[in-house]
Amino acid sequence: MIKICPLASGSNGNSTYISDGKVNILIDTGISATRIIGELSMLKVGISATDAIFITHEHSDHITGLLKISERTNAPIYASCGTARGIGERIDALRGKIKCIRAGETVKVGNLRVTAFDTPHDTYESMGYRIETENECAVVATDIGRVDDTLLGNLLGADTLLLESNYDKRRLRYSKYPAFLKERIVGGRGHLSNDECAAVAVKAAEEGTRNIILGHISAENNTPDDAYTAVHTALTQSGIIPGVDVMLYVAPRGKRGELVVVGE
Repeated sequence: MIKICPLASGSNGNSTYISDGKVNILIDTGISATRIIGELSMLKVGISATDAIFITHEHSDHITGLLKISERTNAPIYASCGTARGIGERIDALRGKIKCIRAGETVKVGNLRVTAFDTPHDTYESMGYRIETENECAVVATDIGRVDDTLLGNLLGADTLLLESNYDKRRLRYSKYPAFLKERIVGGRGHLSNDECAAVAVKAAEEGTRNIILGHISAENNTPDDAYTAVHTALTQSGIIPGVDVMLYVAPRGKRGELVVVGE
């Protein structure tokens, strides 16, 4: 069994809870420790039950609560060497306290196997994570500038895929964002659009993914409805029936999303 629940998702903070029913991990801690603890308590999980923390990259919306959470639990913190360096530059108290892992490396947490993979984003060394039990798999992949064949290979085959659907191209084009920021978002080390996410979602569903969670939705350049509609339409046009062949969820900004369970 794998349980996955976005505790928060978006440019204002990201954190995802994953469990096999025995061990519990967090992917990112980009909201306050108080909020993380509160959201976990609603899932009947105490913060002291956290067995490991994995960080995708050092941007503040992924590490805001990391120091306080690390003080409340003895759970080891894992990240790429580049991310560990970036966190140390931002949070001096965590310098040297993060365990470095490389893309392709697998960390065992109880019966969970967590494998890191590279993601293209404008950081030192961002990564996504593939979490597996003997029979189930979940993947968390946000803050992605593009999806090449190598990255796609790490996304396919998951039972549950939490995938970035950051912006609507038209909304971004006419937004008040300055040109340099628009260029950063659409560049190869920025974020995924709804259309790009939809293309990956179709390939994932064709490979057997049963649950797709759309995450990291921009408040300024997207809406949950736009993201959902884009992916729903692409799936339908490919002959995949949302709600039958695959369940489609949207991770809300600023609050906990749905708990998705596979293999119960």
